[in-house]
Amino acid sequence: MKNIRNPLIFVVEDNPVYNSLITGALKANKYKQVHSFNSTEECLSKISLQPDIVVLNYAYSGFTGLDLMRKVRETYPNIAFIFLSGQNDVETAVRIIKLGATDYIVKGEKAPERLIRAIESLQTIERRENVREGLKKGTIYVFIILLIVVAAIIILALSTNIFGF
Repeated sequence: MKNIRNPLIFVVEDNPVYNSLITGALKANKYKQVHSFNSTEECLSKISLQPDIVVLNYAYSGFTGLDLMRKVRETYPNIAFIFLSGQNDVETAVRIIKLGATDYIVKGEKAPERLIRAIESLQTIERRENVREGLKKGTIYVFIILLIVVAAIIILALSTNIFGF
């Protein structure tokens, strides 16, 4: 996720009422960069904007949500996918998660709330990864600086005959 604080979120939902519900819930909960699409094809035409998160349904006629995730992952492997589906099938959910989806949320009264928690969780994970990466880089930089200092001390000591050589 390249934009942790204000992620670009694509919502793909063919039901206009549910699309408005999800988009509105996201915008009401601090997410301002939300684009909604009525079909996977419409979303795919704008995928070059490289959203941080795509929220989509599993089942569509024709090009499914799973098809979209697979196709997008070929070019943009860092986009997170959260499935929001009416299918309450555990096997389908497990399969989609194994194929790389971040989460699978069953549509219902609590779905908008669960979606927001899933996005917040993604943001927290990304922050931790950024901190971990920063610590790795910082450790490497400190090690390199220490090596340079030790080398400079040795060179200085040898050039001033401190050791009597």
